[in-house]
Amino acid sequence: MTGEAGGLSEGRLLLFVPWEFDMLGGVDVVVDRLWRELECTKPGQALIGIQDWTFEGEKSDATGRRFLHVNFPAPSSGRPLAPRYLLTVLRRLPVLLRQLRQHDIRVVNFHFPRLNVYPLALLKRLGFWRGRIVLSFHGSDVHEIDAASPTWRFIARQTDAVTACSDALARRIEALGLFDRERIKVVHNGIDSAHFQATPGDSGIVSGTSFILNIGNYVPRKAQNVLLEAFAQIAGRFPDLKLVFAGGIDNGKWLASLHQLVAERGVAERVVFLENIPQRQVADLMRQATCLAHAALDEPFGLVVIEAGACRLPVVATRVGGIPEIIPSDEFGALVEADEVEALAAALDDLLRRPEAAAARARRFQARVFDTFSVAAMTKGYMKVLWGRC
Repeated sequence: MTGEAGGLSEGRLLLFVPWEFDMLGGVDVVVDRLWRELECTKPGQALIGIQDWTFEGEKSDATGRRFLHVNFPAPSSGRPLAPRYLLTVLRRLPVLLRQLRQHDIRVVNFHFPRLNVYPLALLKRLGFWRGRIVLSFHGSDVHEIDAASPTWRFIARQTDAVTACSDALARRIEALGLFDRERIKVVHNGIDSAHFQATPGDSGIVSGTSFILNIGNYVPRKAQNVLLEAFAQIAGRFPDLKLVFAGGIDNGKWLASLHQLVAERGVAERVVFLENIPQRQVADLMRQATCLAHAALDEPFGLVVIEAGACRLPVVATRVGGIPEIIPSDEFGALVEADEVEALAAALDDLLRRPEAAAARARRFQARVFDTFSVAAMTKGYMKVLWGRC
């Protein structure tokens, strides 16, 4: 397909996500930025694919995004494939093939890939579709893969290329043993610098309030509990300081435990929990915050960290996953070991007591983000992989 796909003019690209597109998660944000950058250079040549069991076809939303609702039925994780699934997928293959041809889809880029790659891999193996399959991993999706599964091994054989959002994640993918190292390419996530430099809007935070900000879904691996414990240690030294959390609530269990911890530590009046904040409000929060504190136990890349950098917001983060690739030294931000309350508290205390030094770090970090982690750089990296130009 490399020779056949000399560029987007020779076919269309489908950026597929296996869920409803709501912009509440990092994967949706990455896909949205990639689609918008492509739309600026090759209008109409890329679509965002959505898994849909009831509607098939192309739709647009109020912001102008173009979606292709398509059904890639996924088998269960059991081995071997269930007869009922095989009957389902055989019925769906002609419909799927018709959609791919009708919309001239030459490349399908699965973001957060799951077993629903299988129907397309089967079409490719049978010779009915001759496009490229590219899998883009973002973190926890790697943990969901059963490398011993015959279904995943079949998918891997039909996959042309794989992207990882960090070197750390690329090493995890390689460790699966499914993909040759030369097929795994690192493409760092990028941000729209103009959006993060815009005039602040109304974030819902009281004007003039000094606060530490944490952005991340309310799930255990984001370790908001560690940040709460660290905040409780320093709160008495900074009586006007607040702690603001913003993220998707997931199933609500972790958020409930955080509310309980706040009450136990006696800082309920100093902590704010914001739920399901849309992406457009993240920059507003960051431009008003004192610093970003990112306490995650695991982070394949750290999109929120580069967003803070774009806003010239000082950062304290954990030394996990892809974050050291973003903040390679203390010249740009402060890194601490994960799950260490005292270390996080000390780093926050130092930042708050030395605002001039924190501001200097933030300026250097902003320059690094704009130079290294732009949407344009991300899109250029994706295009090389998607169209086989590596």
